[in-house]
Amino acid sequence: MEQFALSGWAVIFPPTPTPGSRPVFMAHGIRPESSPLLTLAAKNGIEAIIPPQGFDGPFLATLARQISPLPSSRCRVLRNKRDRGGEFILFCYRAPADAEFSGNEMMALGGISRLVDRCFVALAQAQEQEFEAGLFRMVGNIHPEGLCVLDNRLRVIFENRKFKEHMHVWNGGFAALQNLSLPRQSELPEIWKEACDRCFRAFREVKFPPVSGRMAVSQGSVSELKHKLDTETWLEGAVRYLAFQTPLGVRPYLILTCSTRRQVPSGMIPLAQICERLGFSRRESELAELILEGSSAREIAVKLKIALPTVKTHIRHILQKAGVSTRLQFVGLCRPQA
Repeated sequence: MEQFALSGWAVIFPPTPTPGSRPVFMAHGIRPESSPLLTLAAKNGIEAIIPPQGFDGPFLATLARQISPLPSSRCRVLRNKRDRGGEFILFCYRAPADAEFSGNEMMALGGISRLVDRCFVALAQAQEQEFEAGLFRMVGNIHPEGLCVLDNRLRVIFENRKFKEHMHVWNGGFAALQNLSLPRQSELPEIWKEACDRCFRAFREVKFPPVSGRMAVSQGSVSELKHKLDTETWLEGAVRYLAFQTPLGVRPYLILTCSTRRQVPSGMIPLAQICERLGFSRRESELAELILEGSSAREIAVKLKIALPTVKTHIRHILQKAGVSTRLQFVGLCRPQA
């Protein structure tokens, strides 16, 4: 901008193609404190000052006058429409003593403004893709069971094999697993689709305040689902939305999780039979016996002469197969009288 001897400039970027995105205002060398419109925008967001009819001439003239570096500064406003909708606005200012903008300069500024807008959209999309990749890795690490992530159009962004298996069984029972080839993408049962609709309705009812920082995260309430497969086994599911808000807008996602739960009628049933019903391996059966004896993870590692991280991995698998969260719950499942 120095090539054009500008004393100040301001830009209004329209929302990106991302659903829920918002306009963004950037400027240099202007007087924001003298603009009632910018004061309102700082409090409620830039979209709060946009007239219902959009960026019309009177509105742009008023804003240009309010943010002008000097009351008598020379000003030109450039407007470029995007192919996918929205309008990029560029305010250019020169000192009163400088020459008026020439036609060639206006053409050059118009080309520059289009390039700046394209760069802005590309950076916004790159930021979102980077964020999504980190989100899915994070959630995948903390939830080893069935996991699926949907966008606001219920399109699958991420889905692990466990979730596909669970949805396959939910729709067709255990017999469905006889077909070794899983569908390329899960077919959500109607009850899951209804839960997704409820979560998105709840999201649309939330009014998100503007953010000045880099990101704010909010989440909706959990919609729980349960499907009984037989007398001892059922599938438990949960749906909730996560909304990630930046100055570019709000990006909602649906997080779908599903896991298997089993209830073993223990009573006088021997531990070996319980381990067989739960599908424990030989090593997991050895650890289960030591857990019931009250041994800690470190004591188990010493007794079985295996590494402590390996013991913790086995314990995690045991709890998952038993459908419980803690070792105490596992003891209560196998020995209710204890």
